[in-house]
Amino acid sequence: MRHRRAPSRKDTIMASAISLSTAMRSNLLSLQNTQDGITLTQNRLATGLKVSSALDNPRSFFQASSMNNRASDLARLQDSMGLAIKTFEAADKGIKAMTKLAENMAAVAKSALDSTTVTARTDFQTQFEELRKQMAAVAADSGINGINLLGGDTLTTEFDEKGTNKQTVAGKDYRSFNATTAYVATDTAGVVGVTQATTWTTVDATGDTAIKASADLVKKAITTLRDQAAVFGSNLTVVKVREDFTKEMINTLKGAADGLTLADQNEEAANLLALQTRQQLGVQALSLANQSQQGILRLF
Repeated sequence: MRHRRAPSRKDTIMASAISLSTAMRSNLLSLQNTQDGITLTQNRLATGLKVSSALDNPRSFFQASSMNNRASDLARLQDSMGLAIKTFEAADKGIKAMTKLAENMAAVAKSALDSTTVTARTDFQTQFEELRKQMAAVAADSGINGINLLGGDTLTTEFDEKGTNKQTVAGKDYRSFNATTAYVATDTAGVVGVTQATTWTTVDATGDTAIKASADLVKKAITTLRDQAAVFGSNLTVVKVREDFTKEMINTLKGAADGLTLADQNEEAANLLALQTRQQLGVQALSLANQSQQGILRLF
């Protein structure tokens, strides 16, 4: 005699599995899709991005990343350009101060030439020497961030992220020029500045010749300083133009990247409202579908 097999747990689960009608499954799927849309829209509103990862839109994501990376590289170069501008400005201020000192030296030399006593000429020579030393001191103190264009250093400024477009400016060493270069000269004691051919302290043709020689060197120094200021000014203009251009390029790159990734907050807010309304309607539709199935209970 065959015995009936006792129902297994699997059979019990299958027998008790809930079967949904086609209408209920359709409405349930619609609700799930609507909830996914709400989650996505809420994320866009929270982050402000419609493309926050490569999963959202690979092409837009990587294009925006490339633009943002280049903008970051240019921003670092912009900082370097700003520092270069300050270096030029420091040199320019140094040249202006040295020029004023040289002009004062010229005035002292003229006063010495007009003087008629040894004591006066000796005093003027002392003043001249002090001004001469201060010119050297100003030149030595005109650097910034370790670069001194008046101390003979070279300033290199890069304009693009590849380092192929750059400006190199060689400074002039105004601390150790000698008379033969027609720059600020050095006396026999090695003190930087404008030298006297010989002592000023005689009120005769020899003293006059020494003072005139010193005055001539001062005039050369003034001319040289003004010419150098013009050279630095031209180079400074180039850096400023490139800094402004770089600033505009950074804004353009960021704007293009934002156009690919940023979400329209107004549009996303409207989408969220529409999705929430659709969700409420979906819940009602699911309820109606459920009520249609409950109608069979009225038969019992």
